[in-house]
Amino acid sequence: MKVMKVMIVDLPSGYEDKYPFKNGENVLFLGEIKNMRGHCTVVNRDGKVFWGYHTDDFRNPTEDEL
Repeated sequence: MKVMKVMIVDLPSGYEDKYPFKNGENVLFLGEIKNMRGHCTVVNRDGKVFWGYHTDDFRNPTEDEL
């Protein structure tokens, strides 16, 4: 079993209106999708599950952001 962790949304410029996330938002990272390398599954604070988003759109929080 892989450890789930909190990640920070880090969208590229220009994508803010196309994604259901906002830059700086915390999400629960459930992991990379095995048959879709580079894509992942995350859960937002409302409990909605999202999949198929690029893993590059999320990053680990810094110590100050925890």
